[in-house]
Amino acid sequence: MKGIHLFSTSMAMAAGCYLAAYLPVFVFPLIGVGIFSLCWWLPKHWRRHCLIPTVFFFLAAIYFFVYDAAHHSFLYQDAAFNRDITATGTIASPPKRDGDQVRFELSIPAPHQTGAVKHWLSPKTERIAMRVTLTEESQIKRVENWQEGDRLSGVIALSLPETARNPHAFDYASYLRWQGIYVTGKASFPAIRVEVGERGWQAFFRQAQLSSSEKLDELYPNKETAGYMKSLLLGLQQEVTPELQDVYANLGTLHVLAISGLHVTIVSIAFLWLVEKLGVSRRAGVLITIGLIGAYVLWVGASASAMRAGIMGAVGLWSQLKRERMHARDIWALALIVMLVYDPYQLWQIGFQLSFIVTLGLIDLVPLFLMLPYPRARWLRSAVAVAIVSQLVSFPFVVYWFHLSNPLSLLINLLAVPLLSLVVLPLGYAALALGSIHPALASLAVRINEYFLLWIHKAFVRLDHWQPPFRHWSHPDWWWLFLYGVFLLLFSYLWKIGYHRLRDLGVYFLCLLLLLGMARQPYRGNDEVTITFLDVGQGDSIIVEIGKKTVYLIDGGGTLRFSGQEAWRKRRDPYEVGKDTLLPYLRSRGIEHIDRLIMTHGDADHVGGIPAIIPYFSFGAAIVNHDAPEGVQADIVHELQRRHVPILSGKPGDHWEDAPGVQWTWLHPNREDGLAGNDASVVLLLTAYGKKILFTGDLEQNGENMLLQKGLPTVDILKVAHHGSNTSTTEHFIQTIKPQVAVISVGENNRYGHPAEEVLQRLSDVHVYRTDQHGAILLHISPNKMILKTQLLVPERLQPFKKG
Repeated sequence: MKGIHLFSTSMAMAAGCYLAAYLPVFVFPLIGVGIFSLCWWLPKHWRRHCLIPTVFFFLAAIYFFVYDAAHHSFLYQDAAFNRDITATGTIASPPKRDGDQVRFELSIPAPHQTGAVKHWLSPKTERIAMRVTLTEESQIKRVENWQEGDRLSGVIALSLPETARNPHAFDYASYLRWQGIYVTGKASFPAIRVEVGERGWQAFFRQAQLSSSEKLDELYPNKETAGYMKSLLLGLQQEVTPELQDVYANLGTLHVLAISGLHVTIVSIAFLWLVEKLGVSRRAGVLITIGLIGAYVLWVGASASAMRAGIMGAVGLWSQLKRERMHARDIWALALIVMLVYDPYQLWQIGFQLSFIVTLGLIDLVPLFLMLPYPRARWLRSAVAVAIVSQLVSFPFVVYWFHLSNPLSLLINLLAVPLLSLVVLPLGYAALALGSIHPALASLAVRINEYFLLWIHKAFVRLDHWQPPFRHWSHPDWWWLFLYGVFLLLFSYLWKIGYHRLRDLGVYFLCLLLLLGMARQPYRGNDEVTITFLDVGQGDSIIVEIGKKTVYLIDGGGTLRFSGQEAWRKRRDPYEVGKDTLLPYLRSRGIEHIDRLIMTHGDADHVGGIPAIIPYFSFGAAIVNHDAPEGVQADIVHELQRRHVPILSGKPGDHWEDAPGVQWTWLHPNREDGLAGNDASVVLLLTAYGKKILFTGDLEQNGENMLLQKGLPTVDILKVAHHGSNTSTTEHFIQTIKPQVAVISVGENNRYGHPAEEVLQRLSDVHVYRTDQHGAILLHISPNKMILKTQLLVPERLQPFKKG
C-alpha cells in the first residue's frame, strides 16, 4: 500500500461505514461534491493527502451498502407476526446450555430467488438467534454432542428481538442487528431433530478449545478459579461466575479477562523461543510463529480483541522479517482496515471499540508520558503511563456503555493487573501445556496461581464493598463525547509540538477536570422534577428526582420465583429485576445516594428487587407502612438498620418540602385504621410546581374508600393501583380525583390479566400509559411545563375505550 497513508485511510473507511449506516444514499454525492470542492482549493501537495482518504471513504460507504443489503432479513415479516415455520438449517455457532435453555445461531437458507441482480444482492442464508428448551434432564447428554455444522430441522417459532424497554438499558435487538441477526427463534427439544452435518475447520478449533477447558477443570478443582482461568487463557468469559464478573466490572478491571495484545505477545515469545530451540532458522521460525498466532486466535474464540491483537502481532513479525519496520500506528490501521473489510458491523460492538481505541491510545500517548522525569525508574514510569492512558482513552466508552467508572480502578490496574497479567497469565499457559502431558507437572504453577488469585480476589471483593464517590456516571450527551475526543486530539498534538512544560500540564489537567465536571451534569435539571416509571415487568418501581438534590425510590420491583424447580433447569445467572433493570438505570442517571427509599408494602413484586441494589448505594432513610415487615422486606429493614439508616413511617396530614414548589403529603395509611396487606399501602401525594401526582402502591377498594372519606383533591397524574386490577381504581375514586393521565405499571402478557378491562373502561376519559405497551414512562415537570415521554413509540392510541 505504498503511497497510501494507512492511518488516515483507516479513519476514512471507518467514517464511511459509520455514516452509511445512518445516512440515505442520495446524501453521499452531496458529501462528495463538498469534499472535492474543498480539495480543489487546497495547495497541490495537500490534495493527494486529502483525495486518497476521500476515495476510500466512498469505497467503504459503498461496501457497507452492499454488505448490509446482503445481510437483510427474509424472515422479518414472519417474525413480526410471530409465525411458526418448519425449517431446516445449520448450527452456525457453538451451542451453549444454561439450565434448560440451549442457545446458538442457526443458519437458514433463503427461498429461491429469480433475477440475476436480485439474486446477487439478496442473502443466500439468514442467521437467527435460536433458543431450544429442554423438557427432560436426559436430553442434556444429547445436546452436549451438538456442534457447529450439524443440521437442525423442525418447527420454529419466530419473533423479533426485544428492544430496550428502559432508558439506556441493554438493547438486545440492536446487539443482534450489529451481528447481522434480525430474528429470534425458539423451539422445544421434542419438536426438532438434529443430525450430524459437515464440520469444517472451525469445529476443529472449537473442539480444541473445549478440550483445553476440560483440562483446566481437571487442573483447578475450585470451580470459580477454573472459570476464571478459562476466561483468562481461552477467552471464555461466560465461564466466570456472575459474582466475580460483577466484581471485576465494578472495579474497572474486566478488560483483564479479554484476550489482548499481551496474550499474543506472551504466546509469540513462547512460540519463537520453542522453534528456535528446535533449530529452525530465524526466517522459518517467524513464519511458523505467524501461522501459530493465527491458530491461537482461532483457538481462543476469535473475538474482536483477539483478532486485532493477532493481526497486529503477525504484521509486526512480518515487517521485522522484511527489515521494513512499520510504525505501530500503521500496523494498527492495517488491522482496522482488515477487520472492517471482514465485517463492518464490528464497528458498533463494544469489544471492538475498546480494543482499538485503547491500543491506539497506548501507541500514541504512552511515549509522551515516558518523556516525564517522574517516576525515576523507567519500568515504573511505563506502568503508570499505561494505566493512566488506558483509563483516559477508555473512559468515554465505558461511561457511555456501562455508566460506571470506579475511582479506584487506576490504582487497581496499576498494582493488581500487572500481577495477573505477568504472573498468573503465563503460569496459566505453562500449567495448561504441562498438564496436557501429565497433571503432576502442572501442580506447582497451579498452586502459585491459586495462591495469588485467592488473596487478589479477596482484596477485590473488599474493595467492591467500599463505596467511593463518582462511581456512577450519567449517560453522556453526544456533544460531550465530541468535546472529550477533541481534548484528546489537542492534547496529543500540542504535546508533540512542544507544549509539555509544567504549566502546560496544569492546563491539560484543568481541562480534563472541567470535562469530568461537565459529565456529572451539575447544571441540568436543577429546577426540574423527573419521575421515571420503570418497566420492571409485573411490579412497581418509580424513581423521583428533585433537581440534583434529592432522590426517591418508590418500590423496587421483583422477580417472581416458583419453588420446586429442578436443579438442572436453573440458570447460571437468572434475570433479577433489581440487578438487571433497577441497578443499571440508577447508574445511568449518575445516582449514588438514595435519600428516601419508600416501600409501599411488603409484596415481592414491590420490594423483591431492592436487596440487589443495597450494596451499591447509600441511603438517607427508609419509609414504610405500619405493618410488621415480613420475608424479603424484613431482611431489607434489618440490613438498613445494620447500616444505621433510619426507618420512618407517617400519618395522614404529614408533609415535607424538598424544594420551593415541591411538597410531599402522606395520605395513607393511618395506624388506627386497622388495614393490612395491599390496603395498607403507603399512598403519597407529590405536588411539583402546581402539578399533583398520586402514588397509590397496591391500594384496593377498602383503602380507596378510607381515602375518600378523608377527602381527596383532584390530581394531574395517577399511578394506577395494583397494576390495574379490578379490585382497585373504582369509578367513584376516579370521578373524585379526575386524573388527566394514568400510568399503569404492568407486566407484558402477565398471567393475572392485568390491567382489567373494567379498569380501562373506568379510565376511558383519561390518557392511559402502560409499561407493558410503552416501556418506561418519564415525566419532566418544571415551573413552566410538563413533558411526558415513553421509551417505546406506539403509533396508534392503545386505549380502546376512549370516548368520542
